[in-house]
Amino acid sequence: MRNFRQEFIDVFSSGYIREDTITRHIEPYIQMEKYLPDLAAYFYVLEYPSGKYRFLGRQQEHISGYPNEEVLQRGIDLFLHSVHPGEIDILLHHVYPDMIAFVAAQPDDNVKKGLLFQYNYRYKRKDGTYVNLLDNMHILELDDRGRASLVLGNVILLQNGELLPLRLKIKQFQFKELAQTVFSRVYTSLPERSHLTTREMEILSYLALGYTSRETAQKLSISPLTVDTHRRHLLRKLQCNNVVEMTRFAFRNALL
Repeated sequence: MRNFRQEFIDVFSSGYIREDTITRHIEPYIQMEKYLPDLAAYFYVLEYPSGKYRFLGRQQEHISGYPNEEVLQRGIDLFLHSVHPGEIDILLHHVYPDMIAFVAAQPDDNVKKGLLFQYNYRYKRKDGTYVNLLDNMHILELDDRGRASLVLGNVILLQNGELLPLRLKIKQFQFKELAQTVFSRVYTSLPERSHLTTREMEILSYLALGYTSRETAQKLSISPLTVDTHRRHLLRKLQCNNVVEMTRFAFRNALL
């Protein structure tokens, strides 16, 4: 997690990002630090439609195997070349169009800038091996037509060698509240173990951040007993013994 904190310092020092913008992105992961001590991640700032990176974090090279200089030179083309062949078409023809359509449907720029786009994919490292990555993207600037022109991204190594279902989640940040999922779609087959209801996903998110059953119940306007019942169901469904195991499983499988 020290690497993740250093990434925060670096991207903030770059001058592209306001402190409050990046703080709300990093805060959930800092809260999960005790469950995910080996989290590897990097930030980036990407310009559209040029596909040029304005900033790349230090850990990018550790995760992808490509020197930052090469990634900066090749831009988004390197990313498109490196996504697994079985998933690049899904990203280009389904995931990204869904993201663009969702942004276009929002009423004003402030709402658009309060969205977090989260999706996972397999990425081919420079040494030829594939890793599962989770990309968290936030709109920084919009063009005169209300489309994203500059984005902040945070790529996290999921440390899971299994084939994961490709999933897009869009979350809406609310003042001093956990971001709420407003869109969720799975584009590839989903293992039975990962079939969670919307309510189960909400409760899992709060438990992973260390909320008690009573605190979670207050946030969701339900009873603590209902939260406890969902907790037992989640532990059984995810085949975990406790919340620590459940948090690790959920994170490594892009459920959070």
